[in-house]
Amino acid sequence: MRYLLLTVILVFSFSACTDDSAQQETYIKEIKQAAEAEKNTLRAEIQAKESALKKAQLEAKQAKEELLAQKKLNIEIQKKKEIAQTISHKEEKLSKLGISIKENKITLDTTKTKDFFENFAKKVSSKLEEVSQELQQDSLTEDAAGIHIDKNNINIDLNKTKDFLQEWGKKMQGFIKEFDNITQELNIESEKINNTK
Repeated sequence: MRYLLLTVILVFSFSACTDDSAQQETYIKEIKQAAEAEKNTLRAEIQAKESALKKAQLEAKQAKEELLAQKKLNIEIQKKKEIAQTISHKEEKLSKLGISIKENKITLDTTKTKDFFENFAKKVSSKLEEVSQELQQDSLTEDAAGIHIDKNNINIDLNKTKDFLQEWGKKMQGFIKEFDNITQELNIESEKINNTK
């Protein structure tokens, strides 16, 4: 009997274990299903976010391309304005010479050209007269240069001679600058005429 009682207890305990394991298996299945559902939900969210990110990247790329295109267009417009201003400036300079260029035609106004060169010649001659007058006024005198000559001696005051030469050098530099300016104006005008040909 004792054995029988032990056997009955063992059988009941095994059946109780099988009931618990069945419940555990059901519970585990439910947990797995819940985890799988949550996993699928997360995948869907990640895919939605990835597609939104790709869309945002595409929009950003398009916006960047549009900005670059607009920037290139602005640069081209600016270059065209600069070219137009340069052409206008050249035409203005050439118009002083009596030359006008329109639609591949060059028109020469001989009266304006003649007046321009006459005025230019007057400027050059007046500058030459100024230079020659100043050179004559500041001609080398013995006292101004610090040199005194008599029959027996030649006396040179080096301080006066130095000051005189410095003053005379400054005046000569001024004259040279004036002549440079005149020749540069003439060179610029002739280059413009050559460039338009």
